[in-house]
Amino acid sequence: MNINTLRTGDLIVRQKGPFSTHYVVYIGLHNGAKMVAENQSGHGVRYTKLDDALDGNPIKRFERFGGQESERALVVPRINKLLGTDYNLIAFNCEHFARWIANGKPESKQVKVASNIAIVGGTTMLASKNKTVQTIGAFSIVAGLIGRISQL
Repeated sequence: MNINTLRTGDLIVRQKGPFSTHYVVYIGLHNGAKMVAENQSGHGVRYTKLDDALDGNPIKRFERFGGQESERALVVPRINKLLGTDYNLIAFNCEHFARWIANGKPESKQVKVASNIAIVGGTTMLASKNKTVQTIGAFSIVAGLIGRISQL
């Protein structure tokens, strides 16, 4: 799969930072421009041009639409129902949005990994003799558990 073979509902994953990615849903051509839908911090769910969504960052990979071929026609109506929905890093980020559109499951592997790291790191901090470190560890565990619960 490459940029020229994308179809409505396919996902584009671009590098966002050293440890994160940004997910967008390919829509198709509109007035000669490649259009996508994204859930972005500060904007929420919206339509935008692919070039704007990429923001100069390289594409990391493409993911094929996860539904039946006949379900591709439901992608835009699904997105339209979500337009303006607020971005939430833990409960409804760009990956939650894109995966919900592409396969019906609002999940984020990034949140799962970060949550697991917070739980393991927090557990390790609880073993410290330093009360401040223990407190940070307890908060880290709670944050990790909240992240895991948000994925259910």
